[in-house]
Amino acid sequence: AQGVGNDMYWPPNQAEGFTMESVLGPNGELQAGCNAGAGLYGYPETSDPWAHWLDTFFGGKSMDSASNIIFSNGLLDPWSGAGVYAEGSAPYPELAYTGPTVQNITADGSVQALILDLGAHHLDLMFMDDNDPECAIFAREVELAAIKKWAA
Repeated sequence: AQGVGNDMYWPPNQAEGFTMESVLGPNGELQAGCNAGAGLYGYPETSDPWAHWLDTFFGGKSMDSASNIIFSNGLLDPWSGAGVYAEGSAPYPELAYTGPTVQNITADGSVQALILDLGAHHLDLMFMDDNDPECAIFAREVELAAIKKWAA
């Protein structure tokens, strides 16, 4: 069963609110997670020489050749730390997010990220409810406007 110590997705030795960096090491440190220690079941003990082939083949984090994409990041989702954010603006769990709800990922704004401070995994794609937070309502409006623009 996932999440009970049988895989790396929810290590039982990590406190609530952990980030990828707290598990795998500081951001920017090459292959920092390879010596992550005991308890990370399923995580390789040695570096993988093919680990970066996707970045090489598809361009890594560069979105310059992409268009018509909206990434939705619900900050209540435990995986939001691995979401797509504008450069240098990823929120940290210990801080309240005060930045913009809509972030342009590309210079022309054809790829955007939505930050739902009170949203979890794909809340904006679920059925509408009277109890939805304002961020979900706004995200749906942004997404609908973008789809209409793309289809025009």
